[in-house]
Amino acid sequence: MIKFFKSKSAFSIIMMIVTAAYIGFIWFQSTMSAEESTVESLSVLDFLNNFLKSVRLGDNLTDNIVRKSAHFCEFALLGCLSTWTGWLLNKRILRNLTTIGFVCLATAVVDEYIQLFSAGRSAQIDDVLLDFSGAVTGFVFFLLVHLIVRTIKKAKR
Repeated sequence: MIKFFKSKSAFSIIMMIVTAAYIGFIWFQSTMSAEESTVESLSVLDFLNNFLKSVRLGDNLTDNIVRKSAHFCEFALLGCLSTWTGWLLNKRILRNLTTIGFVCLATAVVDEYIQLFSAGRSAQIDDVLLDFSGAVTGFVFFLLVHLIVRTIKKAKR
């Protein structure tokens, strides 16, 4: 049993589960009502503005900035997770680009669709574009880290 978890194929399965669970988390966030979502984002806004004030950088953040940044960051992480999972399964990142892009775009579209059924919320095409741009950023980040690690490993040989 221990040998199974040490193999790369087992790690691939674990990463697929983690990625799917993360997509579930994103969708769960969309089921919150507008009121619940506002309470959550305002608490984050207060925390960030207090932190910025404590390091003397002002307190200029707005609720909209926090919400849009959260969308972008959620999907940047999804882009990283999807790319890592794709790489583990195939080792050819660029060949997986279409699949990774589809997963991230479909997640963003479903995310907005879910919001149609959440009290006080709506679906926004610009949020789909923001989400997808976050996923692309996550893909590029993973690719850059992967290239740096590969270059370091080659230099050590």
